[in-house]
Amino acid sequence: MTVEGYDAWYDSPLGKFCFAAESALLRRGMGEISRSSVLEVGCGTGRFLSALATNASTVVGVDRDRAMLEVARQRTTQNATRFTWMQADAVSVPLPDSSFDAVFESTLLCLQQNPTPILDEMIRLCRRGGTVVIGELNPLSPWQLWRRAKARFGIGYFRNAYWHTPQQLMRILEHTGCAPRFVGRAVFSIPINRPNLATMRKVTDAVGKRLWPCFGAYYVVAAEKR
Repeated sequence: MTVEGYDAWYDSPLGKFCFAAESALLRRGMGEISRSSVLEVGCGTGRFLSALATNASTVVGVDRDRAMLEVARQRTTQNATRFTWMQADAVSVPLPDSSFDAVFESTLLCLQQNPTPILDEMIRLCRRGGTVVIGELNPLSPWQLWRRAKARFGIGYFRNAYWHTPQQLMRILEHTGCAPRFVGRAVFSIPINRPNLATMRKVTDAVGKRLWPCFGAYYVVAAEKR
């Protein structure tokens, strides 16, 4: 998938719905971040960071893809003095320890067989008492079952993905001295990208959230660094 194609998906009917739900869940996990310093590791084109950190004092996005970062810079030209976009690997960010009040990622760990090195780096960069937030794809969701089925035939963006559970990632966080304090899930609607299905998406999402709370396509784990 091209950078343009990846970013454009969020402008589609289903993409807008997912972005709104996932952003809201990330915001719940992060808590109050006004006048705080915020870092996103694997920021991609900067959609999540630019939406979530509007009132933060210091905002940094890190990604190793230069083309992704260029889109992120264009997205935040009006706030260029407050947003910093840095090209770096997620396991080796050239910034001091304890630099941020909140550090988060979204769908980066699903591209890593071993998520521990990135989590270790996120924890290093977070100050004591700050928040580390993980946003990932739920392997129990029907969305992921469909993606895994397509991956068997080499189809789809997630054909090389690794499906980490919230429990697995919480154990890593606890092992490194963090205290998980929030787990939530979002996106319970059916994965059909049609403009005339907005009402059905809202209905199925509301029903799924009530009846099958563990099957949301996206989950967030938030932990306090001790």
